[in-house]
Amino acid sequence: MKKQKQQSSGLDDLMALTEIAVNLLLGAKKEAAVHLSGKREAIVRKLDLVTHDEFDVAFAMIKKIRIAQDDLNRRLQALEGKNRVSSPQKKPVKKQIRVKK
Repeated sequence: MKKQKQQSSGLDDLMALTEIAVNLLLGAKKEAAVHLSGKREAIVRKLDLVTHDEFDVAFAMIKKIRIAQDDLNRRLQALEGKNRVSSPQKKPVKKQIRVKK
């Protein structure tokens, strides 16, 4: 009986040590994750990156500007087309120089 109690006591001790080791490793993992997260955030701040929302706003503005530019280009081409059709090219007029006598 004593051997069985000693064996179970030894197994209980081993299980307790294993549990402590696992808890220590899990704690170390959590600490490392927090530390790395802080480092990552510091690096991102130094890079001066834009947020996704800021990017979306800038992209929407660029899209709006491109649409307006395309519209203005179409209008300009239409006006240039009308100008070519409606006014034929005139020949340069030669001025006569009068000489006083």
